[in-house]
Amino acid sequence: MIRKLYAAALLALASTLPAQAQQGVSMAVNYTDFSSWSVYGSASAANSTPGNGFTYSVLALTQPGSNDSVGAAFAPTAIALNLNEAFSFDFYFYIVGDALRGDGLSFTLAREPGSGGSGSALGYEGIEHSVALAIDTFNFDDEPASPSLQLLQNGSTQPLAVTETGLGDDIRNSWAQSLVTLSFTPSGMGDATGTLSGSFLYYTMPDDPFSYTVYTVSSAVDLSSLLAEGQNPEDALLYYGFTAANGAASDGHFIASAAPVPEPGAGLMLLAGLASLAWVGARRRAGRR
Repeated sequence: MIRKLYAAALLALASTLPAQAQQGVSMAVNYTDFSSWSVYGSASAANSTPGNGFTYSVLALTQPGSNDSVGAAFAPTAIALNLNEAFSFDFYFYIVGDALRGDGLSFTLAREPGSGGSGSALGYEGIEHSVALAIDTFNFDDEPASPSLQLLQNGSTQPLAVTETGLGDDIRNSWAQSLVTLSFTPSGMGDATGTLSGSFLYYTMPDDPFSYTVYTVSSAVDLSSLLAEGQNPEDALLYYGFTAANGAASDGHFIASAAPVPEPGAGLMLLAGLASLAWVGARRRAGRR
């Protein structure tokens, strides 16, 4: 199942935010081949070209209908980051399931790739020397109401900051994929400190990529724990990837990327979000009015 992707909404959101950081990776705009990634636990990746003008790469972290799953996947090579400069990463995700909702997923930057604990651990708990932006979809009575957007660090699921969305089950039954961004703004002190921010764009109306709500979360952070011993903040080497777990639930957690074929020119890459025939049809109908 491949939900709708909307590059137009991504561009609309970008116009309301500060200039994009030069460091990082946009998996929302640029095609990512998840089949080349290192996968752990229940995670798997598959590519397809169904003949509608697009190639898809879909990363399944947990499988729908199978509970107590833990999955993780990381890019095959570390990325060089200067932790005294701004960076950002973004991606599209969707969740499939019914009945009990749980547990959630994370986007993680880590010194070493791997998979963490199950259930409420989100596949992240235990991944040391890391930071993560989590979409937590289950809560116990003494925890923030789910679904929530959380910032995590150093393998702990005790959040640095939390934003409750109030979306309930709608977070996994959305007709469109949701856009998530993790960004870092340095303090200017030259010590790998600054502000870590996450945003979660949720589409609110079918076939309208300009109707959405954005939830945000931010926290002051010290990223020096991501550095190897003796490593300078300007020379960080970090793996980026995803973790997920579903505990007693049976949700499937997916990350997807799309690209037009046969020519992946820069101009055409902006159309990767228009990967749904339904959206293309809607545009054509609007043009005939």
